[in-house]
Formats: sequence, C-alpha cells, structure tokens
Amino acid sequence: MASKPLPASLQDAQMTPNAPMLHAPAHNAHMPAHMPAVLVVDDDAEAVSHCRGMLDELGYRHHGVTSARQALEHLGRDPSIQILLADVHMPAMDGIALVEEARARIGASRSIATILIAETVTAELAIKGMHLEAVDLLGKPFGFDAYSAALRRAMRYLAARRPAGEPALPDMGQQLARLLTALQDKTIDLPAETGPIDMGMNATLRTIIAARGLRPRFFPGDLFADPAWDILLDLSRAALDKQQVSVSSVCIAASVPMSTALRWVRQMTDAGLLVRWTDPKDRRRDLIALTDKTADLMKEYLAAVYTILKKI
Repeated sequence: MASKPLPASLQDAQMTPNAPMLHAPAHNAHMPAHMPAVLVVDDDAEAVSHCRGMLDELGYRHHGVTSARQALEHLGRDPSIQILLADVHMPAMDGIALVEEARARIGASRSIATILIAETVTAELAIKGMHLEAVDLLGKPFGFDAYSAALRRAMRYLAARRPAGEPALPDMGQQLARLLTALQDKTIDLPAETGPIDMGMNATLRTIIAARGLRPRFFPGDLFADPAWDILLDLSRAALDKQQVSVSSVCIAASVPMSTALRWVRQMTDAGLLVRWTDPKDRRRDLIALTDKTADLMKEYLAAVYTILKKI
C-alpha cells in the first residue's frame, strides 16, 4: 500500500515494546464532540499511519493500533468509538474474529459500523463481510474517494441504528404462532442423490444470508426486521458448518437490539424450535442450536429453494 513517510512519533512507538497505540488519538476541532470516533486496526504500522492521515483530512476523530488485543482495549475504554476499520489478515486474531468479539463484549450498548480491508478481495471474504453487516470491504491499496465513501456508509449505518426506542416489530407471539403453523406437517420429497443437493443447500443458504446482509446498505435496518428468520438462518449455517454457536452470537445475527433478540430466543426455545444448554467447557455462556425437527424442515426449505433456482 502506498503510504506517507513514518513520522518521528510513529518511529519511536515502533521501537517501544508493547506500545499501546501508535500516537495520541487525534481530535479535530471542527468535528462535533458527539460524532463517532474511528478505530483503525492493522498489523502494518505504515498502513495505520496512511489511514489516519486520510481521517485527518476528512476531519474524523480517530485512534490507531496494530493488534486486535489493543483494539479491544480501546473499544472497552472509549465509548465514542463506533466505526471500526479492521484488516482481515492479522496474527493471533484476524479482523473477522475481532469484529465478532467486539460485538459480543459490547452487546446492545453501542452500535459498531465495520469497514474491512484486505490485500485481496474474494467472494468468500465478501460473504463473510455481509454476514457481519460490514458496511464495506476495501482492497489494498485504496484511495481517498473509496475511503471517504466507506466512512459515509458507516455514518448512515449508525444513523439507522441510533437508539430511539426499540424497532417496531410485529407482535412476537403472533409471529411465532404463524411460524409454528407454517412448520406443521410440511414435508417435500427430496431427490435420492443427496450429495449435490447438500452442496446446493449450503450455497443457497449462504446466498440467502448474504442477500439479507445487503439490505441495510439501501434501506433502514429496522424496515425488514425479522429476527426469528435471521436466527433460523444463522443456526442452519452453523449446523451445516458443524459449529457450536453461543446465545450472544445468534443474538447479534438477529440484527435487532440484544434485549429483543434474547426474548425471541427464549420464546423460540419455549416453542420447541430451538434447544439451549450450558457450555460444558465454559459455564459462563449458553450454547444454542436448532431442534432436530426444525433442522430437518430448514433443510427441506433450502432443498426446495435450490431446486427452484436450478430450473431458472
């Protein structure tokens, strides 16, 4: 990446072991105090310096660090940080894991808009970014225009999630009743050759999740709030990937305030759609999954969608 020469303060920080950050956070006198600050995270110190130089030009308050550990410390200390610019490929903890960990720690107390950066932008990275609701994925080296456009998208993302009471969702009980009714005695005949179908279902599921992740870029996030469906999709993905999922993680995937997501999890569990248990390796958290019946019905749904798409 093309970058500016390292300032003396940055050179000193590089020679100091375990330097907490590259230099003091910048504050722009023309930027209102309530405006969100930006945290730049990249193990390449020159890249951090380059990004911060552009932030100075744009008038954002900002911090810069070179590890995920330092980033989490800053996020915990400074509640004004609401835009996270994270390099995908970092040692110890990559940018994807950093975003997931940051949101798990912060919970519903603060919205975080994420901009991911990578040496090479791939379809796989794009899908992961969409699943995280990243507002943009920038390939290195990126220019001033792309950078400023990504930051504007981050500001719109935060504006759409500014607390003004919880989103107006349809009555939870009525939605669950409709969902349970729809799931009763719904079966389809699957083809005998399950191998290609399994691969197709996996691709179909990831496409659905990615497409849903695109909507907040164009419309207010609460316009299509459907936490029950988002929870089912996320847990279906986890089942196909043979991953265990924590309750906090699935609440983040629901794309509604944490308190609302937890109520949905509780009611869906009570209704027999989900099963929840304490993690035997860490009793401080609960794990969650689809029940066998729900998992089978989601597979049938995905197989049906895949079959329709093959005919188009």
